Amino acid sequence: MNLAAKRFERRLIEEVSRLRLEFHDGLAGVRVELHEQLATTRVETFKWSFLFWIGQVAATGLLLAYMLRGVARI
Repeated sequence: MNLAAKRFERRLIEEVSRLRLEFHDGLAGVRVELHEQLATTRVETFKWSFLFWIGQVAATGLLLAYMLRGVARI
């Protein structure tokens, strides 16, 4: 009975160790994918932010030009 219990414990330890290694490897893969997605999202956010600010500068410039043209007539 004692021998069977020791074999069971050894087998249990081996299986738990194997599962921990598989979990660690899977987690490392998820971390890599997450970093790639964050980098892509960061680039997309920067691109749209840049386009937004270019539009705002153009709109402000046109409004200022319209207002200055009205002042020049007076």
